[in-house]
Amino acid sequence: MAVYTSITYKDAQELFSPLGEIEILEGIKEGVENTNYLVNLTDSKKYILTIFEKRTKEVDLPYFNNLMKLFYDNNISCPLSVTIDNKNLFKIKGKPCCIYTFVEGRPLKDINNQQLKSLGKSIADLHQAGNSSKLFRKNMMLLPTWKYITEKFSNVNPKIYTEEYKYILKNIDYLQDKFPYNLRQVNIHADLFKDNIFFLNNQVSGFIDFFFSCTDTVIYDFATLVNAWFFKNNKFSEDDYLNFLSSYMQNFELNIEEKDKLNFYLKVSAIRFFLTRLYDLHFNIEGDVKHKNPLEFFEIFKFHEKNNIQDFF
Repeated sequence: MAVYTSITYKDAQELFSPLGEIEILEGIKEGVENTNYLVNLTDSKKYILTIFEKRTKEVDLPYFNNLMKLFYDNNISCPLSVTIDNKNLFKIKGKPCCIYTFVEGRPLKDINNQQLKSLGKSIADLHQAGNSSKLFRKNMMLLPTWKYITEKFSNVNPKIYTEEYKYILKNIDYLQDKFPYNLRQVNIHADLFKDNIFFLNNQVSGFIDFFFSCTDTVIYDFATLVNAWFFKNNKFSEDDYLNFLSSYMQNFELNIEEKDKLNFYLKVSAIRFFLTRLYDLHFNIEGDVKHKNPLEFFEIFKFHEKNNIQDFF
């Protein structure tokens, strides 16, 4: 959602001509992954033009688009890829791109009890829908990316060896052989941060940014959401978490094995975002990008070493 690829009105209008005339073309600067533009047509219809950058592989786009259609068909509000002349994958400035329908609402900074209840039910519905399809894509952001990033840091820039990084590296060595193989796998969002979940009138109005979606454990997706939503200034928001958890558990049942692995996946998810944020800070420096602080997830990892919130189940 950063702006790496600059396009002109003429570039965009050539692509959008079957849909109408563009009135406003506005780059969206939040995020660090792909380039996004908000496109307003003269007939008041809104779309998101997403130009896919290095981390998103063109071969994965059919999976992402099919998964969004699956969720949409299961009453999960999310973008749909727009089809023009029997195709929904296009090129602009030599890069793959898609046009997506617009999801109403805005992300939250703070959340109240009514919103937490809606969040719990919506995530439960998402996981239920993800369990209803044989779509498959391997999660590349865990062990494969850990290996790639640590090798990159070792070979290209030894100065990255901070105390925090060395600490995480030791824990990678410890955790990487302990991934369970007996947990159910479903299609998950895998990036359930606050900026990817929209609200209107205290209710979840939709999910966006499915470009890390994959087939993996429900509890990994759950853990990623917990780390992203229930820590503020390095403190765990216990009351908010319990309100969310109550709503989630009323609508989706985690089994004993999944519950027993929550602490493991909370640490795994913290490592994933610590590493990718650290990588982006050093190597993802093109375009108009606002980088996020990797140390936030180092502190979250340390919290989960000392605390086991799966005791709340």
